[in-house]
Amino acid sequence: MKKTLQASLSAVLVLSLAGCKSTAASVSSTQSAQNNTFYQDAIDAYVNEIDMDYAYDFTKTLSLDPSLHDNSLGFRTSGSDAEHRTADYLAEKMEEIGLKNVEKIPVTVDKWQYNDASLTIDGTDIDLMPVSYMVNGTDEKGITAEIVDCGTGFAEDYEDKDVKGKIALVGVDQYNESWIGGYIYEAYEHGAKALVTYDLDGYGRYSDDDHQIQDVCAEDVMPTAIITMSEYKQIKKALDAGHNKANLVIDSVMEEGKGTSYDVVGYIPGKSHDQQIIFAGHYDMYFTGFQDDCSAIGTIMTMAKTMIDSGYVPENDIVVVAHGAEEWGATGTEFDWTRGAYELINNVHPEWASKTLAMFNFELDAFDDGGDTFMITSVPEYATLVKNLVDEGVLDGAVKDYEKGISAETFDTTTMEDGISYRGAGVPYFLNTTDTCSGSTSEDGEYTWSQLHYHTESDNTDTYSEKVMKANIAVFGSIAIAIDQLPAMTLDMQATIDDLSESFNEDLAEEAGVSKEDWENALSVFQKEVDALNAEGKDINERYVKAVSSKADVEAIQEEGKAYNKKVLELFKYVQDNFIGIVFSSDVVMKHVGYQNNIEYMDEVIDDLNDNKISDALDVAYQLNGLCEYNYYLFSPNAAAKIDAHADKAVDNNKWWGNDKGFYFTNTKEATASLLKREDGDDVSEEIKVYEDARAQQLNYYKDSLEKEIQAMEKIGK
Repeated sequence: MKKTLQASLSAVLVLSLAGCKSTAASVSSTQSAQNNTFYQDAIDAYVNEIDMDYAYDFTKTLSLDPSLHDNSLGFRTSGSDAEHRTADYLAEKMEEIGLKNVEKIPVTVDKWQYNDASLTIDGTDIDLMPVSYMVNGTDEKGITAEIVDCGTGFAEDYEDKDVKGKIALVGVDQYNESWIGGYIYEAYEHGAKALVTYDLDGYGRYSDDDHQIQDVCAEDVMPTAIITMSEYKQIKKALDAGHNKANLVIDSVMEEGKGTSYDVVGYIPGKSHDQQIIFAGHYDMYFTGFQDDCSAIGTIMTMAKTMIDSGYVPENDIVVVAHGAEEWGATGTEFDWTRGAYELINNVHPEWASKTLAMFNFELDAFDDGGDTFMITSVPEYATLVKNLVDEGVLDGAVKDYEKGISAETFDTTTMEDGISYRGAGVPYFLNTTDTCSGSTSEDGEYTWSQLHYHTESDNTDTYSEKVMKANIAVFGSIAIAIDQLPAMTLDMQATIDDLSESFNEDLAEEAGVSKEDWENALSVFQKEVDALNAEGKDINERYVKAVSSKADVEAIQEEGKAYNKKVLELFKYVQDNFIGIVFSSDVVMKHVGYQNNIEYMDEVIDDLNDNKISDALDVAYQLNGLCEYNYYLFSPNAAAKIDAHADKAVDNNKWWGNDKGFYFTNTKEATASLLKREDGDDVSEEIKVYEDARAQQLNYYKDSLEKEIQAMEKIGK
């Protein structure tokens, strides 16, 4: 699971965690609840058949079996030997539980395999095993050089340091300050030969003896590794005593475009093969990854086994997919995760997009966040279905261990896992809810589970909750049965209309030359199509339920449903292509919102500067370009610009699932950097001019974006 920086009260940051807003779906007259008791028996039989011993044992083996690891710490990474061995293992286990047509599907990725490492300090007994990032390591002899403590690794920390040809040692905070790429580029700018990091704060809070690693989102410019806080303290004592000569050896291999990962796929054949439902998780991991993401594979294997053991025969194919290369699979890009899934749905099986009724993806789904209400995450368009099922009590039996049952509200999906690749291809999906969305913290209320355990050695069996894993298996399997049994999808595009309407800034649009009337007329075209689709789906399902109750022939109605579902999925894909964008790499928004945000922030900055309030302006300016501007607060211009290059829509390496989802950045970095050297009352007329010019350019982009969205809405009716 990929996770960006989380906002904190005490620090500004580079990225914002995706805004997992809660959606309370209102059931319109066209999407009223169905009488779904005809499949309740199948759901109850499924829930009663769940074997939690199998779920736990499978997860534990996948996590801890050393034959499925790359090194002594664990690891199973993109295209690595351990990933290949595990693909074989998963294929064997899929066949054992009765899945059909099991296959390992090869996909091309950037390979990364971390085998071993050592860091020694002359004159001491320090001999450590650092953890490599997704970059190439050293040769067998390693790097013998002075190691220099560079504080927090920002530009100012290097002002009195000579690190040319040396090993830079820096403390990082990838939760509140910057992703690892910024630290790498800054060390590189100053001529360092290698970078060794340790966590100051943010992540890895469970223990000072834990390593914590993230995907690099950067180019392969130097060997880079991380040590624990305890190990840093040892090195700090050695440096204070004058022992600063180190030898760093890293056996890490990164091969761009030369790796093969495997997506392992098996099927529960349906009565018809025209449509399908997908259960998915990823099996690559850092350390032993019990939660991230071995638990997900344990979950989907148990869901499949439970369906088979309960005797459930699906109407549509159930596809079980264990994805490789989710944590990382591409170098030199901000969009370096979910590579295995992206290749599968876009290049191997693109036809899946037009036939998949839903994907159920899982991440970190067996730890207890302390909540007493079970929550569901889904694309907004599936919020109505969740509300229907909860209101009807269909899912009550699946959440008996939750004091307050299940919520009818849902969290929106973001970009933090494989679902984003499927969504972009046109597949609507569900995700189990983790602290990524819920914001739940540990017992002391200070840190989230992810801050404590995510991507560390402490993501292990000690974090297991049978209650949570069982609920995920029960709830999402039940929803899958509900979707499988009714012929017409309850995928309500009203959510997109609402998002378009709520995100429209009437005054700013008018300034750009886009009228509210044109926008609302286009929305009405979209609304008319959605109302008609919802009514059609409701009618199909109501007639189907009556036919089932009377034991009438249902085949003709099922065929109507298939034709209807094709139209709905086609519209869902159209929405992804024409309206859905991202801010930097985290927030899922309407495409015009990136420009709208920039303009609104620049208006505040300009107003503050005109009032000679430079500090107030800087309290806003960091949010420009999806918070990328904050890199210029921390790092030298060249280092910060390299980070921009991985996210700005205008550059060539806007790769994979980020294609055509971003926005062109403002060219304000020099003005922002200049303000950091100013004091209140200084003449900032030149900086104001830069922001004003950038605003004018963003306004043009904004106009173009709105006009394209209007045209796209108008075409829906045709």
